[in-house]
Order: sequence, then structure tokens, then C-alpha cells
Amino acid sequence: MNQIPEILYGKTGQKTWCIVGASRGIGLEFVRQLIAREDRIFATVRDTNAVHASGLWAQAGGDHGRCQMLVCDILSEQSINSFVTELARVPNLKLDYVVINAGVLRYPNRATEFSFDEFAFHLHTNTIGPIITAQRLLQTRIPIGTIVFMSSDSGSAQRFLEMEDGFAAYSASKAALNQAMRHMAAELKRKDDDTILIAIHPGEVATDMANIELGWEVDGIMTPQESVSAMIPVIESKGIQHSGTFWTWENKQYPW
Repeated sequence: MNQIPEILYGKTGQKTWCIVGASRGIGLEFVRQLIAREDRIFATVRDTNAVHASGLWAQAGGDHGRCQMLVCDILSEQSINSFVTELARVPNLKLDYVVINAGVLRYPNRATEFSFDEFAFHLHTNTIGPIITAQRLLQTRIPIGTIVFMSSDSGSAQRFLEMEDGFAAYSASKAALNQAMRHMAAELKRKDDDTILIAIHPGEVATDMANIELGWEVDGIMTPQESVSAMIPVIESKGIQHSGTFWTWENKQYPW
């Protein structure tokens, strides 16, 4: 898979990132900004032929191989396993940061109305797929510094957002993601594994997923560029003492 000489990967102190879910929105913006920093990137799409994959191809095309595109559909255990197997074949690979960004919001998803399949779809995409992807990566011999789960303030049980009508399945899936991440972090600590796990709320970001008509005013909407440029230093600032915690793009710890 990886035949590019290491010298082309850039400058001393360069980091290696893996962005899971990089075809559009926040994930694609991570790729854009990390390429500009001359970091090394492995970025995933669900399908290389999908319409949204073209944006990632455009970003990866002229960077001397620092960004490599892989396939990972987090709704498929087989696809997750194939992605992890391919990544594990890269010689001498160390992942400084893994950002598991894949997620979905089908609006509305009210608890009094959603179907079995609609609820299951949110859970599979926002909770099960990301956790299993992290699990399989941790089961390899790849050294991993930090794994970041893209969460949401909607997933906070302590700070319940009652005005969010139609967000029941989405909120439940993000709350479940947060709790599974906390358990995973605690389990790693018991095993003396120094991999750092955090959840992060990216803010109210204007992406395709958020392009819906809501019945309430959303404050502080920002662009993907603004969100990602704020999140990168937050991610890079966290040490092992922060593993199993929940943060915002503003570097504020968020209540569970």
C-alpha cells in the first residue's frame, strides 16, 4: 500500500493523523487544514465512487502523498476490519491522532414517532460503528497517541436541551457514544495502555448534516473551518490525565 519514501512526508515534528469520515463537512476540513500543516493523513470514505469522495480526492491529489484515502464504512463490520487490516500493513506506522468523525442526523427523530430501523440506524452510525472502529484499531500493534470521538452537546444527560424537538434518536446515540468511550478509556487505564480517548463537541457547525429547518433559534453557528481550527489545538493539548473526558471546541470540559 505505502511505497512513498518517508522523506516526502515532510518536516521534523510532523504528526500522523487518521480521519475516519473525511468525505465532507468537518472531516474534509480536518484534511484541508492538516494538509496545509504538512502533516501526514490517512482519510476514509465509505465508497471511493461516492459523489462526496471527489472533494477528498481533490485535496489529496497534489500533496506528494501525505494524504492517502482508504475505504471504511462504519455500518459494516467487514469494511471496518478491512480498513484496519490495510492500515496495519503500513510499515512502521504510528498514529498520533485518530479522529472518528463519521456520524448521521436524520431529522426529525422523535421518540414518540421514530421507527425501530430509524433508531437503529442512528445507533449503528453514531455509536456502534465508531466504538468498534476504535476497538479494532486498539487491537492492532499500531501505536496510537489519541483517539477523538466526534460527539455533540445533544448527548449530554446533565445539560438536557429540552428545546431540541426531533433529536431523540440522535441525542441518545451520542449519549451512548460518550458512555462507551468512558468505559473504553477506563479499561485502557486498567491495562496500562497510554492511549488517550476523548469526546469533543465541535460547536454548532454549518454542514450538510445540519442543513435542516428547526423550530428554534440556534446560536453561534460557525463554519467547518472555524470549528476545526479551534478543535485541533484542543485535541493536541490533551494528555493521559484527560483520557475519558468530554470537551468543546472552546477547550471547555462539558458535563456528561
